[in-house]
Amino acid sequence: MNFIEKYRPQNSSELIVSPRIISEIRNWIKLWKEGTPVKKALILYGPPGTGKTTTAGVLAKEMNVPIVEMNASDQRNADAMKRIALMASLYGDLSQIDTEQSGFSKIILIDEADNIFEGRSRETGGDSGGLTELSRIISRTMNPIILTMNEYYAFRRKSSSRDIINNSLVIEYRQYKRKGDNEYKLFRSRIIERIREIASKENLRFNTDAIERLVDKNSDDIRSTINDAMNVLSYTDDPASVGVASFRDIQSSIYDVVHTTFKDHDYEKTLSRLYEKDFTTEDYLMWIDENLHSEAPDFNDLSEAYDLLSLSDAFMGRVIKKQHYAFKGYAEELAAGVFNRIEHQNQKYVKYEFPSYIMKMSRMRDARESRKSAVSKLSRFTHSGKIRTSSMLSFFSDFLKSKTNLTELSDKLMLSEKEISVLKKG
Repeated sequence: MNFIEKYRPQNSSELIVSPRIISEIRNWIKLWKEGTPVKKALILYGPPGTGKTTTAGVLAKEMNVPIVEMNASDQRNADAMKRIALMASLYGDLSQIDTEQSGFSKIILIDEADNIFEGRSRETGGDSGGLTELSRIISRTMNPIILTMNEYYAFRRKSSSRDIINNSLVIEYRQYKRKGDNEYKLFRSRIIERIREIASKENLRFNTDAIERLVDKNSDDIRSTINDAMNVLSYTDDPASVGVASFRDIQSSIYDVVHTTFKDHDYEKTLSRLYEKDFTTEDYLMWIDENLHSEAPDFNDLSEAYDLLSLSDAFMGRVIKKQHYAFKGYAEELAAGVFNRIEHQNQKYVKYEFPSYIMKMSRMRDARESRKSAVSKLSRFTHSGKIRTSSMLSFFSDFLKSKTNLTELSDKLMLSEKEISVLKKG
């Protein structure tokens, strides 16, 4: 039995969502109702299973408008994106406001938008031009567009993502900032109560201790928590006897592991989260390096912490030079204890920043890829070799100074903003 589908929330009161998030979404849709949206799209990002797609469905239902959905299983290139507008036009023209009550005629949902790959070629049937066309749809639409994402920071580094983000309200779909705060207590009590209600309707034996352990393990992954709870309650005579270790393995996001490293002050717990990680040791060290100064404002603490981190980095150097991969474990074990070097920790909420080094390297790579992609498109368009086309970029730079030429060439070649920027620079 698919309990998630069977008991999917039908209204906002049934959503297990932070009041803070609901308030932000309501303010966004209120501006749409008034016909004065500041941001035409809404980006909901966070781990899978937290209710992003469900929230979009509930919002459309409460506004009494249809929802036009495109999910990750669909081909999402430029042509497919245009068909979204065509589908939406079946319910009403995208360029007109048809419903006086809501201020719009439909809600468009692009599920897992971070999985749209702008750079795939048209010949291979990929997502060529998908993000560029999505950006145009957002800028012109007169109906709300909701984008859900699991990896927002990866999406930010993609070509054409900047225009989409600038025209969107971005909400991190996390139900609480840290375990122990009021939002966490509210979330925990609501999901336990929801499981209790489902168990009662399904005539299953409910065990509070077993379910509380399961909720703590799955964090804010509502889908996995309910599925695991129903599996435990359905197939186990004594739910209390089921240990947490027997539940489905959870891969920890790097944000959560960094938070655990700094805030929980539990070395064994941090190590256990690292054993489940789905990111590299190098990424873990760079995230700690980027955010260490925010957690350790005292100079002496910062110095002590960096001494430990540098030793961890030395082990990573051995991995690279000597190919001794076992040293990665030593590097992680050292870095996981960095909180022990911080005596005067920042007690305020810290929003962890994406490592600037990775971002810089990504921008350089994106610039190279954008140049390569632009040259490839121009080469096919002009029936010239790529080397010859590269030598003529100064000509195209002058050519694109005309807005008419820029618009026509951009539409014909489906150029992204980054590709246009490369051509303008010559």
